[in-house]
Amino acid sequence: MYIPNMCYAGVSYQYNSEEKISVDLVQVGDFLKVVPGEKIPVDGVVVKGRSVVDEALITGESIPVTKEVDDHVIGGTLNKNGSLIVEATHVSGDTMLSQIVTLIEEAQTSKVKLAAGQG
Repeated sequence: MYIPNMCYAGVSYQYNSEEKISVDLVQVGDFLKVVPGEKIPVDGVVVKGRSVVDEALITGESIPVTKEVDDHVIGGTLNKNGSLIVEATHVSGDTMLSQIVTLIEEAQTSKVKLAAGQG
């Protein structure tokens, strides 16, 4: 699964400045520009723009979902056709995708313990 390691973050977006930074540097409250064809790097809320987002990775839904101002977006999903400005609400290990991965890893560990007779 590909999660971008670089993203456009406009920490000073209100001054129309942009810089490409590592997704590891994104903090809650930062504004991110997500262009068509890019994965959304963190969970957030759309503050500007309109697009269609493919959420199949998370929801399993095959039909892309329209996203516009005040809609929530999920990190790891694919922005299909419009540019979005997203305010980061959950970053790093707090994103929905990270939580899903953690739950899967815990479930696999539990299965291994049960199979070994330790549970």
